[in-house]
Amino acid sequence: ANAPAGTYELTYEICELLNPTNCSSNQVKVTITAPGIDAVADNLGSINGNAGGTTAISLIAADTVNGTQAVIGTNPGDIKLTVTTPIAAGLTINTNGTVTVGANTPAGSYNLEYTICEINNPGNCDTATSTIVVTAGVLVANLDSVPSTLSSNTPKTLINVFDNDTKNGAALIPSDVKLTVTTADPKGYLTVDGNGNAILGANAPAGTYELTYEICELLNPTNCSSSQVQVTITAPSIDAVADNLGSINGNAGGTTTVSLIADDTVNGAQAVIGTNPGDVKLTVTTPIAAGLTINTNGTVTVGANTPAGSYNLEYTICEINNPGNCDTAISTIVVTAEALIANDDIVQSVVGANQPKNLLNIFSNDTKNGLPVVAAEMNLTETIPDPTGFVKLNPDGTVVLSANTPAGTYEITYQICEKLNPTNCSTASIKVTVIAPTVVIQAKDDVAGPIDASKGVSTSLNIFANDTLNGSAINPADAVLTTVTPNANLILNADGSVDLKLGTPSGSYQLTYQICEASNPSNCSQAVVTITVLNTTSPINPTAPIEANDDAEIAVDGINGSLEFVNVLDNDLLNGTAINPTDVLITKTSASPYFELNADGTVNVLPNTPGGHYTVTYQICEKASATNCSSATLHVFVEFPAIAIIKTAVFNDENASGFANAGETITYKFKITNTGNVPLKDITVRDPLPGIEVSGQSIDLDVNETDENTFTAQYKIKQADINLGSVSNQATVQGVSARGVVVDDKSDNEDNLGDKPTVLALNGCMIEPLKAFSPNGDNKNTRFYIRGIECYPENTVEIYNRWGVLVYDIDHYNNEDRVFKGFSEGRATVKQSDGLPVGTYFYILKYKDSASNSHELSGYLYMNK
Repeated sequence: ANAPAGTYELTYEICELLNPTNCSSNQVKVTITAPGIDAVADNLGSINGNAGGTTAISLIAADTVNGTQAVIGTNPGDIKLTVTTPIAAGLTINTNGTVTVGANTPAGSYNLEYTICEINNPGNCDTATSTIVVTAGVLVANLDSVPSTLSSNTPKTLINVFDNDTKNGAALIPSDVKLTVTTADPKGYLTVDGNGNAILGANAPAGTYELTYEICELLNPTNCSSSQVQVTITAPSIDAVADNLGSINGNAGGTTTVSLIADDTVNGAQAVIGTNPGDVKLTVTTPIAAGLTINTNGTVTVGANTPAGSYNLEYTICEINNPGNCDTAISTIVVTAEALIANDDIVQSVVGANQPKNLLNIFSNDTKNGLPVVAAEMNLTETIPDPTGFVKLNPDGTVVLSANTPAGTYEITYQICEKLNPTNCSTASIKVTVIAPTVVIQAKDDVAGPIDASKGVSTSLNIFANDTLNGSAINPADAVLTTVTPNANLILNADGSVDLKLGTPSGSYQLTYQICEASNPSNCSQAVVTITVLNTTSPINPTAPIEANDDAEIAVDGINGSLEFVNVLDNDLLNGTAINPTDVLITKTSASPYFELNADGTVNVLPNTPGGHYTVTYQICEKASATNCSSATLHVFVEFPAIAIIKTAVFNDENASGFANAGETITYKFKITNTGNVPLKDITVRDPLPGIEVSGQSIDLDVNETDENTFTAQYKIKQADINLGSVSNQATVQGVSARGVVVDDKSDNEDNLGDKPTVLALNGCMIEPLKAFSPNGDNKNTRFYIRGIECYPENTVEIYNRWGVLVYDIDHYNNEDRVFKGFSEGRATVKQSDGLPVGTYFYILKYKDSASNSHELSGYLYMNK
């Protein structure tokens, strides 16, 4: 078997078995030829060059040896396979004759020339050329569509174009291809980067954007596919929300802290006024009221002296990118009138006079917004005049007491109204108590001389010179003068002058007179006129010299006065010995009206004598020798203790809300000054305001010394104070001089001379609903708080959910027990025991002020948990 081709020969012999030597020889000669061998060219099919693979057909699939299938092997009858030309990169000839195509082999048609030779007959060969086709992957770029999206103010990646592209039906590996934009977006907003990301540029306006791209295999650059990216940009939602901009005082003017666009949104984010893409343009769509200005940031400025009222502002916001994308809302701003307070004016214990007397000006203690009113800004009306007509109110606010008003109580009711807001008014009363004078008219003794009656009759004396009516110099026309005890040598004239008859002997002459108030004839007073006559012919006793000596300074009480506080004769001498007052005539030669020199030498100082140093000059003359005279001076220090207090107030905003709340405090400080001319001790401060606590121990003050640190006071604000709009009170300081004279003063809020109460305005009645709360159990911000509602107990609150369903309804809302905490109450249509969900609600607040004027506020409220 398997004899190679060639010639084979052998010799053989045959011998008879019967006759073994009977033999004969011959030869066998055989020629073996090589079998037929046929290598046949094959089409080995196709293999995907990306994935690679092995052919199912062998190169020798159709090859034969001697007509039968050739078999690759090493045994006789097998063949050996040899590739006769270099094989292309990526191709491998396997031992069984199949061909393996490596992954990532470039596409193409590859020829494989090979030879098969018999194992038995290595020279028996045949050659053929077979073909294998390496194919490229099937590349598909699919359409990328973004049907609806919103632009933003920064570039935005929408999709990756590779995500839906395929190669050979499988997801494309981006690193296998090269991406090229073949047709760019003409608007420039849509691009595709090298990584396949489709990017929308910042602030792209609403519209449709499109580009075309191509992907080509890196392995087979001509293997490409194209598609498009299509994007539709929709305009963002824009929402203008009506706001309650709060309230601004119309007198002072001001700017809201809340902008018209505070709650406005673009695509759910806070709207911003500007000119950049993504911003909005604010336009007021209805004429704006006089006095109001819309600022570029959306706040509203109320000009000074703008009439009070509720003003609606209709406005529109439009996108800068999409000018047709707009929304309109109507917001409200309340311009308030200032808190106007007319305070009662009380005049106690005024003494009637014989001429009109200005008592006060009603504007002096009236306030607007806690500050003194400006009279020119007010309309003053006398609503209930004094029925007797004795007390009159002038248009300028002065109150006048008519002349000769009888004792009694008189009252006027008046009203002040703002000229800017004529309905903003306040009413108060004026109460005047007129008392009869305790000492209305006072005649005082008059002394003149010595006069030489032989030379003239004039005394240079007028009894009215030192007489007073209500403490002031008397007008002779207001008095009736009569002589009570006449003197034959003296003449009392109707004008009050006194004449001496010519030739009156030397001596002392007196008459008693009476003055009566002309308007009140029973109001009278008497005094004595004493004239000393010393004629030149009178004898002089030179042997009895008279000596008046100056008196050292004596301190006296100037407030209460003092009778006979000194006798000037105590250190004077007549003929070297103490003077007997009956032996001399004593005359006050100085003109001080505050001191009275008595005939016995004692001196009186009158009550309410101003403090200071005084000199009283007097002359003594011997009665027995009228020319024997001497003069001296009495020095007096009049003590006039006095004290003054200034009281200031500071509101302590303990909760930093910017508004006064019940329970917060006011701190008062007291500046005390000794304004008299003597030291004071045991100085204390009292304040009658109920609930105030004054601290500080008694102090002493020297003359002109001031203390402003010892005394303070604390007052806890009540709701009634907030409702009133201010706290007004007045303290009293009291001190004692070393002489035991007690002095006091009522406080002023500015200087030592005035006595005006300290008035602190409280801004706690401005309505301001807080727009968010969170009843989540942490005891913080757990209620819908309406600042200032305590001032307006006559109120109702309604709250609706986003579908317009009433979920809360109550009257007399008070932020405490009658308050919205996230549960449905009142006449609401939602089950009352259920807690309401997180979300936006709408409130309506209706309330009446102290004048029963109705007001309404509404707005959005957000509840979180």
